[in-house]
Amino acid sequence: MAEIDWKGIKWKAAHGDLSVPELLTILKGFGPMEVLRFEKPGCYHGELSLCITEEGNKEITLYYLEVTGRKRAGEGKAALRFLRKIFNGELFVEDPGTIRVENATEESLLFWLKMFREGLVDALECEHCVLHSGLSESDLDMIEVELRRLTGREKEPGGQ
Repeated sequence: MAEIDWKGIKWKAAHGDLSVPELLTILKGFGPMEVLRFEKPGCYHGELSLCITEEGNKEITLYYLEVTGRKRAGEGKAALRFLRKIFNGELFVEDPGTIRVENATEESLLFWLKMFREGLVDALECEHCVLHSGLSESDLDMIEVELRRLTGREKEPGGQ
């Protein structure tokens, strides 16, 4: 299975086998939609897919992101910023912490909610909530209260 180092991150196909030219074509936004595994050693790793919408916009769907290494604070946020920057597209999160993550907890949803509020995630869809651009702050506050209740981390909305 081919693996390449592109923009400081190691990339390879998540399923099947892709050649180096095929990986580069997909990463540059010209290939078919494929699920790719990525890793920035000592920082984070995960899985995502890239596609071009009918309108010609890039769309990143993140299925899995795990921060690794000793310094964890801020690495998830930095990973999201970096992915948005290198692909210059909208970032969607699908099923965080439920399908592709072993030993997952719902607590990661508070992180995703915070990243949505900060504009690093454009939408999120999972078993416990759906976040999209049409939600008001009061809607987000109600979602946060429910997520905190679910995780046992009850607190006032807006602060993690």
